[in-house]
Amino acid sequence: MAQVNETLPACEVLLPSDVRESMLPGFTMKEDRACPTCGPLCTFRSASEKDVTVSVTWDCKPHYSQADTQALLQPTLRLGGEEIPALGKAAARRAPAQGMLQVMAWDDDTPCALIVTWLGGSPEQALDVARLALGATRPDSFRVPTPPEPEVDSGTH
Repeated sequence: MAQVNETLPACEVLLPSDVRESMLPGFTMKEDRACPTCGPLCTFRSASEKDVTVSVTWDCKPHYSQADTQALLQPTLRLGGEEIPALGKAAARRAPAQGMLQVMAWDDDTPCALIVTWLGGSPEQALDVARLALGATRPDSFRVPTPPEPEVDSGTH
């Protein structure tokens, strides 16, 4: 069984109730783990807008802090995405399917990428969700693991 990355907090911590309510009023949240090393997958649904699903997740890697912004954006831009100015360290958006908008933004304050996927309804709202979620992302919420130092053999036995 894969080990869950305990350094990335739950949706409740990353998106406090006041942020969730201003971001997606009337939506309920469910949390899943997308993979053993990523942050939580926070999925939102609305009773009144049954055709709308919104998800927010974090991908935190130490190298994101020093990475060149154009290098971060290139994979999304190559897939037909477009850069979003003035959102985090770097941001891009793309529409992988009709009625779906995905926004990926790298945070200025943490070594994390935030991915917002909006399906149905008014997908342009994904930009607003990304702005609010980035604003709620606090450096003290993340303790991104650093790789262990290799053991040096001193030659003594």
